[in-house]
Amino acid sequence: MRTTHAKLGLIARTHHLPTQRLPAGLSARSGLALISLLASLGLTAPALAQDDPQPALPLPGEALAGLVGEWEGSGWSMSRTGERQTFDVFERVESVGGGRAVMIRGLGYGPAGAGRDGHLAHDAGGYVTLGEDGYRMLAVALSGGPESYEMVITDGGFNWTIPLGPAGHVAFEAVYDETSWTETGEYCNPSGACFPTLSMTLTRVAD
Repeated sequence: MRTTHAKLGLIARTHHLPTQRLPAGLSARSGLALISLLASLGLTAPALAQDDPQPALPLPGEALAGLVGEWEGSGWSMSRTGERQTFDVFERVESVGGGRAVMIRGLGYGPAGAGRDGHLAHDAGGYVTLGEDGYRMLAVALSGGPESYEMVITDGGFNWTIPLGPAGHVAFEAVYDETSWTETGEYCNPSGACFPTLSMTLTRVAD
């Protein structure tokens, strides 16, 4: 099992999270790259050829069908020094393996307004899968992974929480419709106090 420090680094690189309000000794740096996880997800040719039993929940491709497409927008995150840093973000969401997984791929450039001409501040990706215990968010970093977290898909949104043991937890919540997608993140310390760490708003630019 990964240490809290390693998990926090993965989380921060995946979602622009700062370490500004996190416990001392924990740090995070930008730099996530998506790699193919099909083998680890069981999406090999023999597996695809088999008749899967009907799951109790819809496959990710069906549950997140409204999110599939290309999105652009902007947002902010908090730096380690407590400064709000802005960025432009470009997200691509695809249904993979006949809907057995959904890939979410994001690139962010700062500051907001610079578009892709800005400095690369965010390079992330993950897969949403469905197992016996429900939906999972699977993410991977250059420094390690994959890491898998429980995910709840709602009507028009989703949320997922990363437990940090005695350091608290980080929670993300997203809401979307046909044209817009908003997502927020917050860090909650062991005493229950929560602090916003991320906010972004995107608009659909292509299906």
